[in-house]
Amino acid sequence: MFVCLLATIFIWLLNSMNRDHLADVSYPVVFKYDNQELMQKSEENTQISFHAYGLGWDLLKLKLNWFVDPIEINIKNKKRYKYVLSSDIRPYLEDKLPIVKIRYFLSDTLYTGLDKVKKDKMKIYLDRDETFLADDYKIDGAIRINPEYIMVTGPSSILDTMSHKILIKLSENNISDAYKEEIAIPKPLNSQVKYGTEKVEVSFNVTKYKRPFTE
Repeated sequence: MFVCLLATIFIWLLNSMNRDHLADVSYPVVFKYDNQELMQKSEENTQISFHAYGLGWDLLKLKLNWFVDPIEINIKNKKRYKYVLSSDIRPYLEDKLPIVKIRYFLSDTLYTGLDKVKKDKMKIYLDRDETFLADDYKIDGAIRINPEYIMVTGPSSILDTMSHKILIKLSENNISDAYKEEIAIPKPLNSQVKYGTEKVEVSFNVTKYKRPFTE
């Protein structure tokens, strides 16, 4: 009985997929651009969504992103790089999907996720909130960080919201001797932001507190 039910459902599904249907589907879009001037703000893939009419199997492939060759759009207009009109993409889409009819787009605008490349200097600071010296010891003189500034590259809108101060932490505790080590810079929260160097050298001298003589 159960096997018969499964067979019936399977046959019904095959018949249904061989008929025409309406569905909301998406198609991947890849933007080509001058990577010296523009870059992606995130690693998310861009897709254009539309209401389509076509064979069930074809719509299913689009739903599941099976065997789809992304549309490539060249961004040449340096003033209009943040979005593309869906109507401009239609000819590319119809060329990729000749057996599917596009009835309408779910949005008239497709945002590219692109931003201008920006480079900036940021200063490295040692996090002094954590105690890393041994008891009764203090830093003698200045803390030296080399390099003190690093070059940071990333999307303009993201760099504009970042603090220009990068904190680093020492990997050691109970320091009671002169210190000199390479310290890794914490990775930026946004993967599109790149630091010009991954490590800095931190050095300083320490001295013991001189306590007044007590009986």
